[in-house]
Amino acid sequence: MSDAPALSCTGIRASYGPVQVLFDAGLTVGAGEMVALLGPNGVGKSTLLKVIAGLLKPDTGAVTLGGIDVTGYNTRRRVGLGLSQVVGQATFPSLTVTENLTMHGYATKDKRWTRDSVEAALAVFPRLHARRNQPASTLSGGERQMLALAKSIVVEPKVLVIDEFSLGLAPVVVGGLMDLVRRLNERGSAVLVVEQSVNVALSLVDRVYMMEKGEIIAEETAAELAQDPERVRALMLGGHVAVPS
Repeated sequence: MSDAPALSCTGIRASYGPVQVLFDAGLTVGAGEMVALLGPNGVGKSTLLKVIAGLLKPDTGAVTLGGIDVTGYNTRRRVGLGLSQVVGQATFPSLTVTENLTMHGYATKDKRWTRDSVEAALAVFPRLHARRNQPASTLSGGERQMLALAKSIVVEPKVLVIDEFSLGLAPVVVGGLMDLVRRLNERGSAVLVVEQSVNVALSLVDRVYMMEKGEIIAEETAAELAQDPERVRALMLGGHVAVPS
């Protein structure tokens, strides 16, 4: 199990009713690796994330976490195996920053461990520490995104999945959030980023998967893709990106 990837999806087909959305989609994220899944809107990226999280049962295919087949597991069991997903700026608006973080310690009955984990998360995010007693509804968009990322320190995930974390945020805020994702990766979390901004993804991850019409059509290193602006342009425009021979 020690050599198994942190996350693996193979041969995933998934549908909404009679409409098939994913066609044998697959990807892997190695332990300690950062990987991006890229593609225009509507190609099935969020659907694949639902399959990974256990929110949508695939028609065929398998999902593994650390070598364990979790295809038949519910979301709670997957979280127990170290999966954590950050979707946008999802927070509990009426709860304070501290209360939001404490909520993510539900998986343990050790209140001291939860308290210490919350303090550790706040230490990593000074802006949140200064606002620890404010309701999440009073935070800026960037601060709410920080709060969504901070929960990952509390739960200490083995696999962190982030969906569109730069959406609607100023470039200076995105740059700060990217540094925080790198720090979470350095703490031991493998990271899968689903991101609309190709430039953000290429400056953050090690490898890139490209999706088009429910299929993974290419896989390469971020460095290789960064050197090929024509492929990047085709990806951004939603055109088919040919796999190199």
